[in-house]
Amino acid sequence: MKKIYVLVVLLFFVCSLNFAQTWRRVGGWGNDFSGISWVNDEVGYVSGDQVILKTVDGGLSWTEQQAPIKNKMNGIDFFNENVGLIVGDNGEVYRTANSGESWELISVNTSSSLKKVKFLSQNRAYIVGEGGELYRSTNGGQSWARQNVGTTANLTGLTFVNIDTGYVSLASGAVLRTFNQGNNWTMLSTGNSKPLNDIYFSSGKIGYAVGNEGTILKTSDAGVNWTLVNSGTERDLLGVSFNKTNRNLGVIVGKTATLLRTINAGLTFDGINSNNTQDFSAASFRANSNAVFAVGTSGFVLASTNSGGSWSLRLSGIKNDFNATKFRTDNLGYIVGTDGKFFVTSNGGNSINDRSRPLTVAFNNLFFSTNAYGYIVGDGGTALRTSNSGTNWTSLNLNTSLNLNGVYFFNNNLGFIVGDNGFLAKTENAGINWQQVSAGSTTANLNQILFFDQSVGLIVGDNGFLSRTEEGEEWTQVSSATSASLVELTKLDDNSALAVGENGTIIKTEDKGLTWKAIITPFNVDFTGVDFLDESVGFISGEKGLILKTEDGGETWIQMPTGTFQDLTGLSFGSLSIGYAVGERGSLFQYRCAVPDTPTLIFGESNICLSQQAYSVQSSGEAGEVFEWRVDGGTILEGQGSNRIIVRWDTPGRNAVLVRGQNECGNGGTKGLEVLVSVASQIIAEISGEGAVCSNSFVTYSVNDVPGTEFVWQASGGLVREGQGTASVTIEWTGVGSQTLSVTPRNPCGSGTMFSKPITIENAPSTASSISGADMVGLIEYDYEVINVPGMNYTWSISGNGGAIVEGQGSNKVVVKWAREGEFDLTVTPMNSCDTGPASSLTVTVNLITSIEEEKILDSFIQVYPNPSSGDIQIATSGLSDIREISIVNSLGQTLQQVQPSQGVFYYRILNLPRGLHTLIIRTRENKYYKKVIVE
Repeated sequence: MKKIYVLVVLLFFVCSLNFAQTWRRVGGWGNDFSGISWVNDEVGYVSGDQVILKTVDGGLSWTEQQAPIKNKMNGIDFFNENVGLIVGDNGEVYRTANSGESWELISVNTSSSLKKVKFLSQNRAYIVGEGGELYRSTNGGQSWARQNVGTTANLTGLTFVNIDTGYVSLASGAVLRTFNQGNNWTMLSTGNSKPLNDIYFSSGKIGYAVGNEGTILKTSDAGVNWTLVNSGTERDLLGVSFNKTNRNLGVIVGKTATLLRTINAGLTFDGINSNNTQDFSAASFRANSNAVFAVGTSGFVLASTNSGGSWSLRLSGIKNDFNATKFRTDNLGYIVGTDGKFFVTSNGGNSINDRSRPLTVAFNNLFFSTNAYGYIVGDGGTALRTSNSGTNWTSLNLNTSLNLNGVYFFNNNLGFIVGDNGFLAKTENAGINWQQVSAGSTTANLNQILFFDQSVGLIVGDNGFLSRTEEGEEWTQVSSATSASLVELTKLDDNSALAVGENGTIIKTEDKGLTWKAIITPFNVDFTGVDFLDESVGFISGEKGLILKTEDGGETWIQMPTGTFQDLTGLSFGSLSIGYAVGERGSLFQYRCAVPDTPTLIFGESNICLSQQAYSVQSSGEAGEVFEWRVDGGTILEGQGSNRIIVRWDTPGRNAVLVRGQNECGNGGTKGLEVLVSVASQIIAEISGEGAVCSNSFVTYSVNDVPGTEFVWQASGGLVREGQGTASVTIEWTGVGSQTLSVTPRNPCGSGTMFSKPITIENAPSTASSISGADMVGLIEYDYEVINVPGMNYTWSISGNGGAIVEGQGSNKVVVKWAREGEFDLTVTPMNSCDTGPASSLTVTVNLITSIEEEKILDSFIQVYPNPSSGDIQIATSGLSDIREISIVNSLGQTLQQVQPSQGVFYYRILNLPRGLHTLIIRTRENKYYKKVIVE
């Protein structure tokens, strides 16, 4: 047996690695809903009997918020996502400034039932209620003043057309109107005496009021006159609403699933079938859309996406307070509640079958010894037995009218029942006969009974009563270490048991109930149920949706999220991994164990300055779920383990936030968020790219990229075509001349220093100027030039090999050595970085006669001797003035020697010339002279 037990525990541990621990609501709420308010297309609220629901996805899903009081709240309205008001019975008004997370009670000095509340503006709001009570607030609902409206009739509906004009419906059949923001109200006769329940204006003049016995009234002149519209029903109509973007479309809701629709601004109304019998008290169109929602009794919410043409069921519940449950397997379970209700589910609560008896008493507890064989006990001495899962019931006679509270059976036949005033009875034949037994000379209400084995048993009751038996016949009271009422107990192992009760009471025994110790927790609400999976893991249910879990045999407890604030009344586990909790208003929750899902999104800034930042993920609300965070480039200051952390970023650059969910079943998948962390923008040292460009060209420029930095580019004389905001851009240059390219770095820390790069924009060259120089020449060297244009290169050429460019190629001035007689074209082509321009040409005639004449002219000025020589020569330059340079150049164009003449010197000596044919070149301010020199 021990081996089997160990194996079961091991299997549970293995299974717990594959499921997520969570308590989730199965089905809907059974509370009666009374009002609905939409903040926008996504966010909406529903008020009701001890419940507030909120949606953030347009009504696809709803979450419960804690109602401020255990009372019925009749009307709700929100000015924005944060600020809202809710009103209810007994003159209760509550205000929230944090989206319903908490509510503040606002006194209005009345005990009347308040029906509707409406924001007119951020500061101005109105409340209507019974007895003609109408209240106005001018500070957003923080305080209220009663308005005298001249009637004591119940005020039932409230609507405003604009900031000034509003209407109130009355149970007397009349309507109140204000034209000055509620400062004064005027009674309007509608010609109707039947109670009106709601009112709505679709425009400044057109309005509708609905009431009892199918009453529909319409006005087209701002309430001066009203006409009766045929509704086609005699049922009471409770709510009216119209499409905000199409005034022709409207819906009316009422009792017994009444749904009416108009498509022609109230000229006619069509009845829409609904597969339920609930009373629908309010309807509201979702912001500016065709979606309309209706709320009603038993937690019913209907939705239509075509302005009421057809409806689908979004939420539904069971309007019954569940008192206890017993699950036999993962899916098969039984539930008892008030009004003689008994329910069975075979699919884990996805559907619930009503197998109730025709009784009105409350059923308080149940016990099933097999899947089919079970017992129910309740108020007034009620006890029932079934042998077929509740299909049929047998009434048992215990000869008492006391309330019966607890039941325990060893098998189908042998069992005990306990009740009020110390009642304890035993049966050995499946409840046919009962024997009343003394529980220890007490008149305390006995709430539950439990046995360790066939002999040793325990009973707990009010005021800390605890009794024990070792033979099953004689019961002896023992000290329980508490005076609080004990309501439930469970066995941990063969020797240990735990009992729970009011005011957070937990007591534990480890010796089969002989002695008990109190376990202190920070939870002081009333506990209602307890169940253990083994000697270590157990759960407690309690008020306001409380469920606690222990993993150390009840020594310490942690609270598990349930997402509800309804009181839970009991829990039961059908297996080691799946359990159920029940509570008021049809609350049914299922527990199972699974690895957390991978977070879908990390919320937080991903491009930031070096600072502290908050990051969060959406919590699933799973039991035991924690979040393990890792940050690259930063330090987690707080929040490790929660769904929100504070990070101090330490290192600039590309960093990351990583998170995964954890529970006792294992780790979920990891989600990452890349975070670009910046410091103050650094000075840009250089812009890479061409500084001299051509007009109408596309040029790429770049700077060193810095993660998280945006680069703002500006170009005078050009346009940013690609890459604005990045480290690399493409510029189309459209201007000419000197321009500027600038870039400014910018990141979350601010803007850095602008850096600029000068840009020269050139056009393609135009035709070069005419060539200046001799066009009749001899076989010697001549100078030629064109007008120089800055930034231009010049390519010179001579047709027909008539000569050679001795020097100056590429510039605007060249020296040409004419080599043979004939007529030749000297051509110059301008060229810059952009293109080649049109060429200019000069036709030059070369002949020997011109050459001889020039030689004679040259001889008259320059004499060289000896010529030929052996390497030393003398030069006489009589007749030449302002000589700038004397050079000896060999046949390869290399300068052999160079003399810088002095003023007034006409004779020069040049020594040690190498052998060969050389050229003597004498440059004056105005001319250049040549002479052949032969060295032998």
